[in-house]
Amino acid sequence: MGYMSCISPCYGCKNIFEYNPYHVPSIRINDVREPVCEACMHKINAYRIDHGLDPFYIYPDAYQPIDEDESPEVIN
Repeated sequence: MGYMSCISPCYGCKNIFEYNPYHVPSIRINDVREPVCEACMHKINAYRIDHGLDPFYIYPDAYQPIDEDESPEVIN
């Protein structure tokens, strides 16, 4: 048994971070999903709440490794 995670820069702050490739929040740029780190997502959600908008949902396991046998729910 092993674990899997992705490591890449955040689209927002450019810091390198680790994440679950199936549940990480992302933004689409030219039809490519670009991951967004937890710190940036908290800033985005605070801004949205301050402006009367609902926060974006963040999966509880978005920034955790997953079991290598775990099948993806969504990958687009």
